[in-house]
Amino acid sequence: MKRLLRALCPDEIYPSVYAIDYGRLWRSGYRALIFDIDNTLGEWGCRAVPESAYALVSELSSLGFAVGFLSNNSGEDRSQLKAQLGSWPVLWRAGKPRVHGYKNILTLLRAKETEAVMIGDQLFTDIWGAKRAGLYAILVAPVSPASDSLWAKLRRPAERLLLKLFSRENSPHHYADDR
Repeated sequence: MKRLLRALCPDEIYPSVYAIDYGRLWRSGYRALIFDIDNTLGEWGCRAVPESAYALVSELSSLGFAVGFLSNNSGEDRSQLKAQLGSWPVLWRAGKPRVHGYKNILTLLRAKETEAVMIGDQLFTDIWGAKRAGLYAILVAPVSPASDSLWAKLRRPAERLLLKLFSRENSPHHYADDR
């Protein structure tokens, strides 16, 4: 049970992708950033990410980070989003938390597990899969919990419970907010 809990425990938690100290990640040797899309960069099912998210990703890419996207969404009916993110590798139907999607995006980014950071809004998909794949994992608050898929809405209470448990155990991990 402790092993499973460790696999669900993010390395860091932030209120949004904009609060992350990417400079510190770079100084720590991380060179690849893998983002979830739905409710991490934009609302669930968004047809395009907000301009602020696109600007952030563009800036990180220009600073030297290899950037990619991993989504469990099929990507169907999201042609504008596909065009918007077309400069970077995107894996749709990634099957998170299974490891294969993480391994595939690492190959596309030409990065090792020890150089990569996964950034997402869900413990049971983004974080668990990243930890299983050997990646550093950052949890962010969902952009719009009201826009969550039904499955995500069903998992959120269990996520909140686990986050309280992690914070009570005084985990050595850095928590940037009290989610």
